Amino acid sequence: MNPEALTKEIKEYALSHGAELVGVLSPESIDAFPEYWIGWQVKQKSKKTTDYMDNPKSILMLGYHAFDDIHEAQIAHNGEIEYPVYERMRLYTRRVMRQLESKGYTCIVYPFNLSQKKMAQLAGLGSMGKNSLIINPEYGPWIRLQSILTDAPLVPDKEYTKDLCGDCTRCIDACPTGALSPYVVDPEKCLIGISEKELAQLIGQDLPFTDFRDTPNEVFKKYMPRFTTNSVLMCTACQRACPYGKEKRGL
Repeated sequence: MNPEALTKEIKEYALSHGAELVGVLSPESIDAFPEYWIGWQVKQKSKKTTDYMDNPKSILMLGYHAFDDIHEAQIAHNGEIEYPVYERMRLYTRRVMRQLESKGYTCIVYPFNLSQKKMAQLAGLGSMGKNSLIINPEYGPWIRLQSILTDAPLVPDKEYTKDLCGDCTRCIDACPTGALSPYVVDPEKCLIGISEKELAQLIGQDLPFTDFRDTPNEVFKKYMPRFTTNSVLMCTACQRACPYGKEKRGL
């Protein structure tokens, strides 16, 4: 099968098996970026595609619409944090992986030390927003990303180059802890930047947020409210402030 036909088939398969967005980029395009630091819970340096695979030829980017608050749930279980919706997304992604593997190609799902957001932009899914999230013109910042690194020869899409933010600063103004500056988020201030271990302790023991951050507990309760005894809603203040994707999200 030629690359054009294979790309068309795999994209259609992905869209019929859970994904709302799909794009392709070349490994060379993401490998061209200089090494960068991955903060948050992982705290590691970025890698190259060849660190994962000897002869990578394509990266398939999949976007899933976070159409309901349940997509933002964090659940404490046995001292760890679980993300049920992300497990569902990985299931959908693995279906696409198995389709490629059935054709004889090698795949690696979600190579974490490659920037998922940079790859999404390179694959044409959207632009980097001032809230440091990928913004899609239809779904706004309400998309979650998965990726497949493969030796399948897929046709790359054009990089998304349009600036969707312009002079808008609504997300920055809406952040309750002042964690945002244009295109940069401070993980030491962002409510979601709290470590998974600390969050599990907070949820499981109902501890005050001030045990971990210099932020009033009232702010935590307002922007990270509980769903149930063992679960909370991740802060979405910057996403809700974005004018893109509101209609699709029912906001």
